[in-house]
Amino acid sequence: MKIEVRYLSKSGNTAKVAESIAKAVNVSAEPITVPVSDDTDLLFLGGATYAFGIDDKMKQYVSGLPQTVKCVAVFTTSAIVKSAFGQIQQALEDRGIKVADRAFYCRGEFRVMHKGRPNSDDLKKAGEFAKTVI
Repeated sequence: MKIEVRYLSKSGNTAKVAESIAKAVNVSAEPITVPVSDDTDLLFLGGATYAFGIDDKMKQYVSGLPQTVKCVAVFTTSAIVKSAFGQIQQALEDRGIKVADRAFYCRGEFRVMHKGRPNSDDLKKAGEFAKTVI
C-alpha cells in the first residue's frame, strides 16, 4: 500500500500532527508543495482553519490532486473554529476523491489560546488515528 502524508501549516501545529502520523505509518511528512505520486492508495492530508475557512493554497492543492489518489484521510488543527474537516472533505468529494470515514482533529496553539497544543497526548492520538485508518 502506497501511503503519503501532506500538510499545510502556517503556525507549525498541523506540521507536528503530520510528523506524528507519518512516523506511525513509516513514511515522511511533506508540505503540500510536494506533489503526491500518481499511485497513492492513501493520502493523509492536513490543514487548518484560517479566518473561518481553509487556506486558498489548500483549495488549489485539492483541486490539483490526481484522480488516481484512491482515498484521503483528513486531519486538522485549529484554535478557534472547531475543524476544517468539512470544508476539506467537501472539496475532495467535489473532485470525486474518496474521503476516509475517520478524521483527526486537535486544538492548536494560537497566541495565548491553547498553550502547548498539540501536546504529547494529541500527538499520540494522531499516531493511533493513522494506524486505525490503514
